[in-house]
Amino acid sequence: MNILIAEDNQIIQLLSAELMSDWGFEFDMVSNGIEAVEYAQRNKGKYDLCLMDIEMPKMDGIEATRRIRGSTPYFPIMALTASADYQPLCFAVGMDAFSEKNCTPDQLLQAINELTVKLTLINSNGIDVSIKEATPVNHDELQELRALKSKGLTKLKLVGLGYVFIVHKNIQNKISHDLIGECKELSEFIDRSPSEPGRCHLYKTNLHVTKDLFLPEELEDAIRREDEVAMKFSNATDRRISELK
Repeated sequence: MNILIAEDNQIIQLLSAELMSDWGFEFDMVSNGIEAVEYAQRNKGKYDLCLMDIEMPKMDGIEATRRIRGSTPYFPIMALTASADYQPLCFAVGMDAFSEKNCTPDQLLQAINELTVKLTLINSNGIDVSIKEATPVNHDELQELRALKSKGLTKLKLVGLGYVFIVHKNIQNKISHDLIGECKELSEFIDRSPSEPGRCHLYKTNLHVTKDLFLPEELEDAIRREDEVAMKFSNATDRRISELK
């Protein structure tokens, strides 16, 4: 986890740094909006989240967010400020969430976890398969992923093919185990998209997918059985995915 923190108060900087370290997050700390924009532009694709103060010297958080949104790929930005009066402006310039500085560490951590939800990307060069998590491309996709996460689901995309599936949150672990860990040529998973749920067969060499549609009476039992399988895959598989990024 990489977080950009824009905050001019030195005491809050120290407290934030301590929390980030306790939680195991990497972070960059800046003291004004100009620096926040410079870091975001210089480190495109690095940050999972920005915690943005509003009242800062040289450039405030509102203007900094406006410039970041106009010059860098999307990543979530949360206002963390002392005044609730700024909330409408924060959302108007493209922030994703708003919190006052009197929130507890537990509340802040919960907000960070909700805003840094990601989707799964699978890519293949015809020989090897890579699996990684990716930041959503815009605010709407973030909201979609947050809603899916609340149901234990996520989105899976096959790079270059345009296929998008709604899947169990741990299904990438099973796919990684099948195609990378066990070097199988095929992995199966359930697409839980409401419009067309079905059992998908994913082929390693070209990421081709075939799908068998379920009868309504078959779906519930198939999902229950896949839930049991998906939950068996431990953090060891997550570590393997991280090593392959």
